[in-house]
Amino acid sequence: MEQRTKIYGSVERVTYHNSENGFCVLRVTVKNKRDPITVIGNATQVMAGEDIEAMGVWIYDRNHGYQLKADSIKMSVPNSIEGIKKYLASGLIRGIGA
Repeated sequence: MEQRTKIYGSVERVTYHNSENGFCVLRVTVKNKRDPITVIGNATQVMAGEDIEAMGVWIYDRNHGYQLKADSIKMSVPNSIEGIKKYLASGLIRGIGA
């Protein structure tokens, strides 16, 4: 059985999101990690700057390296100044941008 991992972080970038089936590829900043990690999974809607809690297993892709393949993704509005800036700049609210 594979070791399941839970991560908490902030969505740095939405690399890909399919609005029809929810599949997404996210770059997530996690505390105590120098570089963002890649999370793949399903989320109905996701924006840069949102806080994320994801649970899944680590997989290795020959082309993309290590990724957390999440079977559970929970999104929440950001609670940090930097997260709020990214969230508002994402284009979610008309008339507000970078």
